[in-house]
Amino acid sequence: MPDHAYPDPHRLTLADLDLDSLTTDQLVSLVQNHRNGEPYPTSEQLLANLPTVLRALCDYFLSGQATPLNAAYRLASVIDAVESTQALPVPAMHRH
Repeated sequence: MPDHAYPDPHRLTLADLDLDSLTTDQLVSLVQNHRNGEPYPTSEQLLANLPTVLRALCDYFLSGQATPLNAAYRLASVIDAVESTQALPVPAMHRH
């Protein structure tokens, strides 16, 4: 039996999106698809890094290089990271 290699499925990109009907939820879904298999930060990591991430995002907006779509995608990435920490179980409190 011959060994047939199947091509990898098409990975959606920003270019595949319909800009006329695009929503934030669709961008967040795309971010989740791109993050598939990557661990999300813990709540503590997210909170510790959030000021740095927001400053970098603001610098990107101010750089003049940000297109509205790319800026929205990066913001959707932050939304996804924040929402993912809400889905994580809260660690039990330990008393010593």
